[in-house]
Amino acid sequence: MKRIDSVNARPDVNGTGKKGFHDNGDLAGQDATYLTPGWLNTIQEELANLLEKNGITLNANSHIQLFELLATKNGVQIELDAIESVLNQFANTIEDRLQQLQRDQENADDELQTQLQDAIEQLQQQISNLSNGLASLYPKIVMAGVIKPGQPWEINKPAGSNISFLDTRYAIQITPEGGHEAWSISRQDTKIGLNVFNRSGTNRVGYSGNINWSVVQTEGLSSSAGNSDYIYTGTPVVFPILAGESKSFLLIGAGAGGGSSRYEDLVVNSNPAALKGTNGEATYLSIDGTTIAFTAGGGKAGVGGVDGGSGQYINGVAGDGGQWTVAGEYTSATRTNGQAGNATGANHKGAKTDSSGRGAGGDGADGYITATQGFGGGAGEGARLSIIYTNNTANTQYARLYVGGGGKGEQSLLTEGEDGAVVTPENYIVGTDGANGFARVSSAV
Repeated sequence: MKRIDSVNARPDVNGTGKKGFHDNGDLAGQDATYLTPGWLNTIQEELANLLEKNGITLNANSHIQLFELLATKNGVQIELDAIESVLNQFANTIEDRLQQLQRDQENADDELQTQLQDAIEQLQQQISNLSNGLASLYPKIVMAGVIKPGQPWEINKPAGSNISFLDTRYAIQITPEGGHEAWSISRQDTKIGLNVFNRSGTNRVGYSGNINWSVVQTEGLSSSAGNSDYIYTGTPVVFPILAGESKSFLLIGAGAGGGSSRYEDLVVNSNPAALKGTNGEATYLSIDGTTIAFTAGGGKAGVGGVDGGSGQYINGVAGDGGQWTVAGEYTSATRTNGQAGNATGANHKGAKTDSSGRGAGGDGADGYITATQGFGGGAGEGARLSIIYTNNTANTQYARLYVGGGGKGEQSLLTEGEDGAVVTPENYIVGTDGANGFARVSSAV
């Protein structure tokens, strides 16, 4: 590059010793700064080299060649690599020239040599700063590609990469090229499963077009990474905890399902099977590569009741509350086991101590004839754990968080008709499902 050097270029207009353009209206009889062929050719070749050094032939009919080069997912990095390569070659040439001067001109000016060496070092530092600056810009595309017909519908983690696709800092984007009705994504640690389908009438049919995909990192490693409220999704999430950083976690286990109420002749069978709902899942936080784990256990299911008629009945049994467990180091903790459900004629509801109903147990069913006889037991609620953890290592750690799903109310006697509709026996009431667990992650003060 060079600055304009025509006869009427304005001295010092861009700083001491830096000529530039000016209308020279304040100087009597002086024209505005002339353009010179040498300066215009310099600008032309600088721009043209950006394309040609990247293997792109100049096209006089296109006005967007530079944009297309720089706007691609790797365009900025490609340009940086090209610039860095050219500048490094230039730096190496200067360095070689210096060595030649030292051999050929033993009496060369030592001060000039020092100035040139300093200029090389400054140039290399500027290249490094530019590279580091680009590396810190988000969002950025870290992976991209096209899945073609016949290839597996999945995105795999590159070999040697430390990416976990469960890390919510990585956004997944897909765009099927052909007609489609819908698509879904399934995250796993090392890969992402995709499902795209069309519809023919009321039936889903396969999709056979290309699928464009990209993985976008939305933010870098920071103290705010992972801070959010989390609900049940059936999949854990992974997020970083920086060296020396403290995180606060609120974990609530899921509630279990309530017991049902059904008819069974207790004269014929005085000891019928005890039917119960399903237990709630635990909500847990673990640190990858360690034995550290904090768990808010899920509630236990309620047992169903039986009404045998003629005044004979067996009331259901309440489910216990979930239990907390803590393994490994932590800074402070508040721990509460879940409350058990209820199993009285007046109250056979699930346990619910959280004001928002998070992790509540499902209600036991009323007796199918008389609400207070042969009722289902209420289910237990999930445990609650509030804990602060500090990463006392010198390395970034990765936390794995799973929010438990609520247990199903007892419904084992439901059947499915020929039309696919659910059929409930006449003398049968299912239990109520438990509420899902909950988790909150925030930076500790």
